[in-house]
Amino acid sequence: MAGGIWVLVLLGMVTVLLVIAVVLMAAIAAQLRGLRAETTKARDQLAKMDWTQLLFNGVQHLKETRQALETIDKRLQKLEALEKVQLSHINLRAGR
Repeated sequence: MAGGIWVLVLLGMVTVLLVIAVVLMAAIAAQLRGLRAETTKARDQLAKMDWTQLLFNGVQHLKETRQALETIDKRLQKLEALEKVQLSHINLRAGR
């Protein structure tokens, strides 16, 4: 008789664990449906998005960067020219 009670208790515990597992799986499924809905909304927004302003800003940044690089290049050329002049003066003085 005592063995039958233990079997019933174990079956009850297994049943409770199965119910908990089913509830958790249902909660996970609901969250996954919510995530799927959010990704669909995000895809729709990206599809409807106007990329011209973003591209225009990117082009403007590239133009500004090109101008900055050209300025840096000019300054480096001037520095190289000054360095050559200084080296020629040093060589002239060393030759005297």
